[in-house]
Amino acid sequence: MYVLSLAALLEEAAADTRNQSGNIRALNELLQPQNLRRLREFARAYCFLAFHSRDAEVADYVRAGTLADDSGPDLLVLFTLDEPAPIVVPVGADSLRSWADLDIGVHPSYRMVRALFEGRPVPPLPGLVVLDDLAEECEALYLPLGDLDNERAVRQRLRRVFALINHAAATAKPGKYLDDLGLELYRQAIEHMRTDRVSAREWLLRAFDTTRANLGDIVTTIGLTGLTS
Repeated sequence: MYVLSLAALLEEAAADTRNQSGNIRALNELLQPQNLRRLREFARAYCFLAFHSRDAEVADYVRAGTLADDSGPDLLVLFTLDEPAPIVVPVGADSLRSWADLDIGVHPSYRMVRALFEGRPVPPLPGLVVLDDLAEECEALYLPLGDLDNERAVRQRLRRVFALINHAAATAKPGKYLDDLGLELYRQAIEHMRTDRVSAREWLLRAFDTTRANLGDIVTTIGLTGLTS
């Protein structure tokens, strides 16, 4: 499986919308609403897969390389990688190991989840964050994955959840996406919790700062090819 930094995708968006050919490096410029909105042309929904390098079940699932196929072409799934990815890089059997000894309190994924639950008990990793939007203030759903005891179970759960996300994103009325998704998750007895409203732009800025401070990146699979073609 191959991945690319979200920042690199947004550099393409910024260059296209401004008719610029060079890269725009400042994150506060990249994470402007007009650039983030461009992602809507290529993805109906957005997720963040939050896991520590020692969450072997989820890490093994990512290394196995089926994430792009499991999520489908209309779902952008982000996760933290323990190396920069300004160009396309492979994720395989030897990936996601350099942060194995990083304390949970400073792990970028944990900090990203904690930022969504400020003032409330923070759910444990691993889990899947489903975001309402990236360009505006938004809410999110958090689905814990810690009850899964092997890679196959993670794959089965995420395939099931990704299918529900894609369906809700395609059929929900404006402003009702998370409501519809949460109702279906409840009907299927899939544990989840809803966050308060947060600024997606601020959340991403903080996430990039934390991830880059640990010499890593926020990446997505390159199934989202329309933006870079």
